[in-house]
Formats: sequence, C-alpha cells, structure tokens
Amino acid sequence: MLAALAGWVLRLASSGLLDKTLAALQARAESGVEHERIEASVAVEQVRAELARRQAQRDVLLAEQGRLVTSLMRPAFAYPLAAYYAAVIADSLGHFRWNVAALPPPIGDWSGWIISAIFLSESGERITRILAGRRA
Repeated sequence: MLAALAGWVLRLASSGLLDKTLAALQARAESGVEHERIEASVAVEQVRAELARRQAQRDVLLAEQGRLVTSLMRPAFAYPLAAYYAAVIADSLGHFRWNVAALPPPIGDWSGWIISAIFLSESGERITRILAGRRA
C-alpha cells in the first residue's frame, strides 16, 4: 500500500514537470520549423528576383538588337580592339618586322575600360551579389 501511494505521488509530481518539458520541446521544434519556413520563403523570393532581373536583361538585350544602331555598338568597339590586341600578341610572340603602333593615350586607356565593361561587368555583378548575400 505504501509503495502504491509513493508511486502515485511520484507520478503526480513528475507529470506536471514532464508536461512542461514536453511543451517547451514542442515550442522549440515549432520555432525551428517556423525559422526554416521563413528561410525557405526568403530563398524563393531571391530566386524570383533573380529570374525577374534576368528577364529584364533579356528584354533590354532584345530591344537593343531590334535596332541597327544599338545592335552594332558592342561589335563596333569590340572587333577593332580584338584585332588590335591580336596583332599585339602576334607581334610579341612572333617578333615580326612590323611593329604594332601603340594606341594614343586616351584611346589606350579607353580600350581597357571597354574590354572590362564587356567581359567583367557580369562577373562583377555576380561577385557583388554573392558577397552581399553572405553579409545578410
């Protein structure tokens, strides 16, 4: 009889503590699930924003290509510079008798900026987005 009474008292005392512990664990699990749900929704919004950005870039590119003047801008700068740099590289590797003249000072500086703008702008944007994403 005494053992049954002691068991009953222990069950009664521990049941409140056990319920509180279980409730705390349940709240913690729900908080973790809510946090993961919020992180997932943020990731989905980031993907949607990236898709919208790429769509806007595509629309601009299509609009540029629709007119002769705007569609020839990049090739008008890129092809002469590509030919010039190819001649400089061929002359330095082959040691030909013809000497490639250096570009005049502002055009030489501009050529580096043009090449950088054409080839490095997208990479720079990606690096910036990656670094900004790590800080957030």
